[in-house]
Amino acid sequence: MKIGIIGGGQLARMILESCYKYGFEFFILTDEMNSPAGQLTKNEIAGDWNDEECLRKFGGKCDIITLENEFIDYKKISFLETSGKIVYPDSKIINLIQDKLFQKETLEKLNIPVSKFCRVDTKEDIVNFAKKNNYPVILKSRTMGYDGKGNYEINSEDEIDTAFSVLSERGKLLCEKYVRFDKEIATQVVRNKSGEIKIYPVVETIQKNHICNLVLASKQKFENIKERVDEIATRIVSETNYVGVMGIEMFLTGDELLINELAPRVHNSGHYTIEGCYTSQFENHVRAILNLPLGNTGMRNESAVMINIIGERNGEVKLQGAGELLSKENIYLHVYGKKETRKGRKMGHITVLSTDPENAIVSANKARESISI
Repeated sequence: MKIGIIGGGQLARMILESCYKYGFEFFILTDEMNSPAGQLTKNEIAGDWNDEECLRKFGGKCDIITLENEFIDYKKISFLETSGKIVYPDSKIINLIQDKLFQKETLEKLNIPVSKFCRVDTKEDIVNFAKKNNYPVILKSRTMGYDGKGNYEINSEDEIDTAFSVLSERGKLLCEKYVRFDKEIATQVVRNKSGEIKIYPVVETIQKNHICNLVLASKQKFENIKERVDEIATRIVSETNYVGVMGIEMFLTGDELLINELAPRVHNSGHYTIEGCYTSQFENHVRAILNLPLGNTGMRNESAVMINIIGERNGEVKLQGAGELLSKENIYLHVYGKKETRKGRKMGHITVLSTDPENAIVSANKARESISI
């Protein structure tokens, strides 16, 4: 089976790492040679995925194609489909999810709880929305937003001009009511073409500078909401006929759940599943797109904590301190193979397994402090 992945970053890399054991052959389409995923395959192709001729040549090498991110234009995915290629997630799903306004409207139609929102075409739309919902409000780019990029918190009418001017350069906009949540939580749901569905544990995500820093997973955590989360996740993937892994980000206030955003791909909040679960999100994504039976999504240990390794400087990668970290039991290091580090760039992650959730958090923070990159 020849599996193509559009995108050559760390998510594609971890798909390859998880699935080479089955003898699959992987092809990577990336905008740079020697990409994190490309380092693991001889079939790395550098090109522009917005170029249809490039897509046609890439598609000709693959039996099936999947995506590392949701930022490829859905029309380009449709081009691959009309040329006879199977792509999961498909163009309809990407069109629905990559535009956050369409995404919110779809969730609302499915009676899935979301924060109040409105389409924004003019500054007056923001003014009117804030009058109904009070400040602060969040102005968002409808496309190409991630890790806090494309979001602008507006605390008064005086800030609307600046926010509108800054984000309008990124494209179309929407406005959302500010959610005063207690916790940010997430899960991953996976569905294969036959309709089999498996759902991973609900995890807490802790952000730092709008980038996911810690992911806390525990067998006992969020038992009171697990059934509701599973029902919501099942409804989303079933009603949209989704195939593959989907990341679902949520806000939790008391016992109230609101869906924040969907990601039609493997997700940062699920990296802990590589060591923490019987079947990782990366392996289950490939199982799903190939319509194979899905693996057990249960946790191997009582708890798992994942901490991201975020770049703190700009320059050439110089990994130090890994030896000390690797001498510890139940601590697992992943380095993504990027040649340049940048402030705020995801360079790797560390996962800690433990019977004690609090000890796992302490160990994860100590492990992160012990290395530099």
